[in-house]
Amino acid sequence: MNHRPNHRPHHRQGRRLTAAGTALLGAGVAALVTVTSAAPAHAATPTPTQQWTDVQNLVGPIRGVWTSPDAAGAISRSMPNTALLGNGDIGVTSGGSAGAKTFYVSKGDFWAGNPNPSFVALGGVTIAPAAAAPSGNLALGATATATSAHPDFPPPRAVSGQWGSGYEGWVSQIGKPQTLTLDLGSAKTFDRYVVRHDSAARPAETANNTKNFTLQTSTDGSAWATADTVTNNMTAVTDRTVTSRTVRYVRLNITEPTQGTTADSSTNPRARIGQLELYAPGTGPGTPPASGAFREEQNILRGDVDTTMTLAGQPVTMRTWTAADRNLVVTQLQSTGTTTVSLKAETFAGAVDARSGFTNTAGVSGQTLWATRRTPTGPRWVSEASLATRLVGGTVTGTPSASGATARLTFDLAPGQTVRLVTAVAGGGQNPTGTAAAAQSLAGAQTGAALDGLYTSHVDWWKGYWLRSYLNVGDDVLHRYYYGALYLLGSSIRPGRLSPGLYGIWATSDSPQFSGDMHLNYNYMANFYGVYSSNRTDLAQPYFDLVAAYLPEARRRARQDLNRVKPDYVSRRFPSGGVPAGLLFPVGIAPYGATADDNYHQQVGNALFVATQYLAYYDYTRDRAFLQNTAYPVLKEVAAFFSSWLELDPATGRYNLWSGPHEGLWGRNSSPDLGMLRTLLSALVDASVELNTDASLRATWQNLLAHLPPQPTTVVNGRTVYAVADPGTISGSDTRAIHPGDNTVNLEFIHPGEALGLSSPAAERQAAIDTLNAMNSWGQDNSFPKVFTQAARAGYPAQSLIDQLRAQIIQKQGPNLRIVDPSHGLEKSGAVEAVDSLLLQSDDGVIRVFPVWPATRDASFVNLREKGAFLVSSRLSAGRVSYVDIVSQAGRQVTLLNPWGTQPVTVTRAGAGTVAHTTANGTVSFPTQAGATYQIVPA
Repeated sequence: MNHRPNHRPHHRQGRRLTAAGTALLGAGVAALVTVTSAAPAHAATPTPTQQWTDVQNLVGPIRGVWTSPDAAGAISRSMPNTALLGNGDIGVTSGGSAGAKTFYVSKGDFWAGNPNPSFVALGGVTIAPAAAAPSGNLALGATATATSAHPDFPPPRAVSGQWGSGYEGWVSQIGKPQTLTLDLGSAKTFDRYVVRHDSAARPAETANNTKNFTLQTSTDGSAWATADTVTNNMTAVTDRTVTSRTVRYVRLNITEPTQGTTADSSTNPRARIGQLELYAPGTGPGTPPASGAFREEQNILRGDVDTTMTLAGQPVTMRTWTAADRNLVVTQLQSTGTTTVSLKAETFAGAVDARSGFTNTAGVSGQTLWATRRTPTGPRWVSEASLATRLVGGTVTGTPSASGATARLTFDLAPGQTVRLVTAVAGGGQNPTGTAAAAQSLAGAQTGAALDGLYTSHVDWWKGYWLRSYLNVGDDVLHRYYYGALYLLGSSIRPGRLSPGLYGIWATSDSPQFSGDMHLNYNYMANFYGVYSSNRTDLAQPYFDLVAAYLPEARRRARQDLNRVKPDYVSRRFPSGGVPAGLLFPVGIAPYGATADDNYHQQVGNALFVATQYLAYYDYTRDRAFLQNTAYPVLKEVAAFFSSWLELDPATGRYNLWSGPHEGLWGRNSSPDLGMLRTLLSALVDASVELNTDASLRATWQNLLAHLPPQPTTVVNGRTVYAVADPGTISGSDTRAIHPGDNTVNLEFIHPGEALGLSSPAAERQAAIDTLNAMNSWGQDNSFPKVFTQAARAGYPAQSLIDQLRAQIIQKQGPNLRIVDPSHGLEKSGAVEAVDSLLLQSDDGVIRVFPVWPATRDASFVNLREKGAFLVSSRLSAGRVSYVDIVSQAGRQVTLLNPWGTQPVTVTRAGAGTVAHTTANGTVSFPTQAGATYQIVPA
């Protein structure tokens, strides 16, 4: 449904944007042009062989690279910062330390249902020297808590035993004092403690070494005694002896967390404890292992993680990957050393940043290790998942064993020898059984030949993924973001799998922010913003499956829970506390129809955000079965809610829409709600005609559409700009009509709302551009997946827009190619749509190539998808478009803004000669047949 209605209906009626809508471009007589002679030779879409060469040259060099083994940011309450792998169901996060390598394994459908729904960690596999001496550190693995913590550096990192060069342990939030408290599990006797401060692992960070602190102990966790006091410390490591004591609880009470010798350490003090260690009388810390040479690469072309490191003094290479169509993680190890090395593999269940109530077990079956994790019991579901690991291509030495939640085996790796550790993953979902046996069965079925075949299939999957579409804009910064974002999407979303939430499928904590949920006031949808134009529409299928599971609850809430949105308003208008029909979503939903965040924040627009992706999928695919069976019924229910919710103003004859444009605000004609509703109603009118149904409802929708108010505006510095709601009606913490520096909710009617585009009147597009300038929100964290697309859709000056996007990527892109901020994750991939929109847009039924791209900069794209189910390829070289190739998947009429201005064109259908076309108002139009390919070139 290419259905952008005019968003100022007091000027003219909202319109259905079909191919016929191009007549609205302006008056004129269409001229029929029939070309009978062959067109001159022109460039064309690269051949399949050329395309794969292009992709390898573009994507191959883009890699995440790490040269330190400390794996900082692997344990995270948001999205990890280390190398990532995934097949849409199992996620792998690279971890480890000097002399040991860990791969944390998570499962996309491993969600705890109790006490509240949350995405949680599963376990992992560690590879290390077999002869590692047992640690005498009594604090190792203790339960660690703190007054505060940075989400990527939780307290358990300070007792993980993974300390080494570059390692960051517990890092607090800004402020002082701070405390780090350990529960040793039982009373233990120690007389020596070691604190490894920040510069012990990061020598340049001496300003962050803890200055003043006390060590305190307790037998019951309530009454504390001071064991030692340290003041004016400047050293990297504190190693002190105290009077021997037997206690269960130990804490560092930090009064001055930094030296205060730099502006940052003075104004933004954070406690940073790399490791806190305790030792019994007569024992002490050993020397941390030498790390040797280390390099790790996240190879996004193949979907591998390649590691070179030293284990037990010998250089070893690893290649780790996930199978494309079954839940296997494979690490191939090869020794490049000169001496046989004895290694161990440990498979474990649990989390470094763990919550209580989980059951973690491990065991051995023959020579296969297994570990199982079960989520807490309660009124909701209980999930269980298991890992099973075996060695392929090598010989297990000794007898595998298990204790607690960890199972282990040992093996020798001779110089030049290659072996593979295969870990199978099973379970997840609601109330599974037999997960350990299922994982063992899958692991046991693997042979060397089978793994060779699976690796070939894995590489082929990624090859096919990259060949769906690609672009070349001659800009390494944009390429690194664009292909990195597509890699994260391809790793975390696959059809038939559970849809990922805020942080993809990578869980290394039991306490992710926002429970790792599906936040519905844009965040969850942003995961999918770029999958349509990049020709990866199948990645949206898990979205519809997850929403479908919540629909019964959304219906109930519309009828019974509406009063909680805003009691004073709802009780006045709806005494029953609900509306007769429709959908009402809270801000955070979870899988299986569960609720993760039961707040509304005075917003009713979550259903409208939900609807945007149904509309986008149909717009870009023209899948009639999807429209009829999946999208249309849901869209009707969203409209049913707003048919009741809209409030008619008799004085103006318009319907007003009260809601919260921002969380916690309240205002009349909330900008995002109003724009998305306008597009929804227009789409439903089109769909009811397409499906030949609901004529009476169609009249209702048309009436509502005709009487909606305009998008709210205000004036800033003499310029008309778009407001968050009608000025003067806004209540809450910030009653201004526009919030400079905040996220651009006042432009979400442009995207994802699709209510303004390049065919809109120039004054309206200018107002959008002036709004972007007045907001200046390019660097606001929530804005990244929205603001650049909104700017492109409004026709923002091309080079300025590119410069703003590049600046944010350079500033915020992490080593694993994600855009990093403290609270957000996979949604940052949504700006893929912005990059695509620079090169290709369709608005009001008119396709435009390079619409927001500098004419002097060469660029090309292959098989970007556009509304109407068209795959478009084109090239801009030396200031001139060489060709436009279009594959028509649904057989709809093409209308293309002529990229050669008034110059005549030739339209050719592959294998069938020239095609008659019409020209009018600068456009070229011609009918198509489904499955056919057309080329448009200057005559």
